[in-house]
Amino acid sequence: MTETVADFRARAEEFIAARYPLRNPDVDDDRVDTISRSRDGHHAMTEAARNFQRELFDARLAGSRVPVEYGGLGLTRDHEAALEEILTRYDTPNRRPMGIGIGLALPTILSAGTEEQKQRYVPKILSAEESWCQLFSEPDAGSDLVSLRTKAQLDGEAWVVNGQKVWSSYASDAEYGMLLVRSDPNSEKPHSGITMLILKMDLPGVSVRPLVDITGGLHFNEVFLQDVLVSKDSVLGEPNKGWGVANGTLGGERSSYRGGSGGGRRKRQVLEAAIGTDVLRDPVMRQRITSVIADEWIVDLLGERFSAGSVCDGNPAAGSLMKVLVGNLEQKSSELVVDILGLSATAWLQHDWDAAGPNHQINASRQSMIAGGTHQIQRNLLGERVLGLPR
Repeated sequence: MTETVADFRARAEEFIAARYPLRNPDVDDDRVDTISRSRDGHHAMTEAARNFQRELFDARLAGSRVPVEYGGLGLTRDHEAALEEILTRYDTPNRRPMGIGIGLALPTILSAGTEEQKQRYVPKILSAEESWCQLFSEPDAGSDLVSLRTKAQLDGEAWVVNGQKVWSSYASDAEYGMLLVRSDPNSEKPHSGITMLILKMDLPGVSVRPLVDITGGLHFNEVFLQDVLVSKDSVLGEPNKGWGVANGTLGGERSSYRGGSGGGRRKRQVLEAAIGTDVLRDPVMRQRITSVIADEWIVDLLGERFSAGSVCDGNPAAGSLMKVLVGNLEQKSSELVVDILGLSATAWLQHDWDAAGPNHQINASRQSMIAGGTHQIQRNLLGERVLGLPR
């Protein structure tokens, strides 16, 4: 018999409550930030995320909507939402380091992978035995991803891969990566000669170099590939048809992107900064605060529609709508908080974690209009693929 949402919720809360304390709802929850902070450093955060995912898997709480035959629970979106709501209320580890595997690689494998690939990789993503990264962007092919230059040439039973990737989140911690390569340099159209490969990150010829980001974190990496031999059966989808697979991955990334917004978080941040100051007497500042609150409300409502598949009849390009809206909100709200706080947002005592928050937010928000494709690219996608405008 299928477990009801109520029974699943009760079981999940009992498990979490026995292991983690309730969060203080008045304290900002920065676990949801795209570029997350960690008091104990990057590696401690990634290890804690992996251990927590293992706990959820062992307790039969992970993979609510993943079919049972691939290690999931075979339940519904409502079960998944119930668990997420519980986790927001408890002081559990930040799961973002596992997000690329669970949120991007797993659905891509389920939609484009062979039966053997599904059986091999999906259970180990859910159990946190293996974490994943996304190897798409290159130094000369970021938002214009179709211009990628990393090459793969089939030689017998293996692809020989040479090239470079950059801005690869958590690549230094990953066992596997989704790798986009140019497999047919002579194709008539650039996108028709691209293949997606599953790359084992410890293969000879793979070098990963962490990049220090603007906040001082080690979120990003650059990856060098020199004569890397990738087995012939590591193709996700079909050879030279990886562009369609990648668009599915990117569509999911964009529609699920929240950048730390939603659930009233931006509202709480701006009001916390404003209360007790004179800014609420300023009609212009009141208007800016109101605009942030209204935009976040729209984000929540749009997110519900995406979850129901009712945005633009499920067109995957519609994910760009969420990406643009959330990216604008992330920058607008962080800039407003800094404007309200003034000098206290730009200088603080070295070990004052809370005081450093606004500065981290505004620095981290710089990526919100670039990562996953610039807003200019997102608007082009909306115009051409959703509205049907000419190129």
